[in-house]
Amino acid sequence: MNQPRPKQLIRPIVRELHAYVPGEQPKIRGLIKLNTNENPYPPSPKVLSAVKAATDGRLRLYPNPTAQLLREQLAKFHGCRPENIVAGNGSDELLALATRAFVEPAAGRNSRSEATVQFFSPSYSLYPVLAAIHGARTNVVALDRNFGIPLLPVLKKSKAWDFGAALTFITTPNAPSGRGYSMAELEALCASSAGSLCWTKPTWILRTGTR
Repeated sequence: MNQPRPKQLIRPIVRELHAYVPGEQPKIRGLIKLNTNENPYPPSPKVLSAVKAATDGRLRLYPNPTAQLLREQLAKFHGCRPENIVAGNGSDELLALATRAFVEPAAGRNSRSEATVQFFSPSYSLYPVLAAIHGARTNVVALDRNFGIPLLPVLKKSKAWDFGAALTFITTPNAPSGRGYSMAELEALCASSAGSLCWTKPTWILRTGTR
């Protein structure tokens, strides 16, 4: 009996994917790579001291699986409850979890909105990859000429924006433009949407609603 090749064991939808292409990695020594969110400033002495103090016997142990202490401190800082905060291993993991949690695959009898991941363009190039891996649809809407979010009346009039999309990603400050968006315009877009919205960098906020 012929054994299948490793490639044949991979899901067809994954075999057809175009691999994620990371941003350019210049070889210039000492360069601060803003395209990969590198910080031109060093950590504060307090951070360095805390990191050094933590390099003891605890390194042999698994960390708290829910990052309870971190979530409690973040909740206190943001004025919310710890259960309102999710910690992950970088934003990519959280983006993948959000896609799996809120979006139905396009195959089957799911409505178009239930199976839609929505985002503006240009933006983070991982969004379409996550949608494709999940077998979801994408709805991509262009930012305005200044890389701003189109005004709400414009989005409603154009009918390009799906206000019932299962999941909408908005990155602020945006990649690759670096433009940030005000809480007022983000909250207005959230209030007009029936699905779930996430915006990332520097802070994750997730609003869930009924479709």
